[in-house]
Amino acid sequence: MSETNNYDAAMGELDKLDPTNQFEQSIQEEVHEEIKVTSLGKARDYQGRDNDEPAMLPGYVEIWPHHFPTKGLFYNPSLRFFIRAAEVKEIRHFSTINEQDPFSIDESLNEIVKSCLMLRLPGKQMSFKDLREEDRIYIILAIRDLTFSKGENQLILKPTCKECNHDNELKITNDSFERTELTEQILKYYNEETRSFDVTTKSSGVIKIVPPSIGVMGEITKYIRKENESGKKLDQSFIKILPYMVQEWRGFTESSIKNLEQESLSWNAVKWQTMNTLVDLCRVGVKETLHMECEKCGSEVTTPISFPGGIKSLFVISDISGELL
Repeated sequence: MSETNNYDAAMGELDKLDPTNQFEQSIQEEVHEEIKVTSLGKARDYQGRDNDEPAMLPGYVEIWPHHFPTKGLFYNPSLRFFIRAAEVKEIRHFSTINEQDPFSIDESLNEIVKSCLMLRLPGKQMSFKDLREEDRIYIILAIRDLTFSKGENQLILKPTCKECNHDNELKITNDSFERTELTEQILKYYNEETRSFDVTTKSSGVIKIVPPSIGVMGEITKYIRKENESGKKLDQSFIKILPYMVQEWRGFTESSIKNLEQESLSWNAVKWQTMNTLVDLCRVGVKETLHMECEKCGSEVTTPISFPGGIKSLFVISDISGELL
């Protein structure tokens, strides 16, 4: 079977789609009670609600998952998110990041989330690892906004307009990013009860697929690092789809990865292409390019996402001139 026929057959699996439902009404009603805190979008102090534990952690504010890149689609609707500002101990640890090592960057970002994010769900112990990987950048920038609430450490890019050569200023915040939107083609698979995409196929049964959590990605990253250090060659096509095959990070181990890889080797061409296509369709997050209107001529200006001063500048002030007398 040619690659074209494989692709057509895989896309044929995407024909019978079920409509999605909306979030629970109770979550929508809560939105009207929100207040604005710096540039977090929507947030408010944790004051406690009916049938809730009283406020016991001063300094935390609540943030709302429908503002995340995933729009909260893959979380229990009763799950609540609270963040606090990074403290000196977290900033000191973050300053040791090795910006030449992607594993060091990943670990340091996760440490900030682990320390400053609290998840609460009645009847279940939650962890920062339950956060979806693609929502991490939103959480980190929200924590950063609280940490530097007086604007002590602004991240400003200076993209040059190609039309008039004007050097613009673009402040990096959560509002700066353009989101990757899920299309109707995949949203019609969304199952509100399972909080995942449940795809019924003609020849492969039901395929359940969901964007990965930090916990899942952490275990996969550990596996990749171990394999790289041992000189083994990774199956990159399998690594691409692996994160989306795992629903729960608890109990997910290196042995689980190897079992899933063995399972994938038994798939036929149609199932493989179907999985590949579904992974592409359900990718969420922020785009790699920022857009703005030129301050001088009004033309569109684009620039790749970058952090002046490197990743460290997220929480380490690189320009201390404002502090000097």
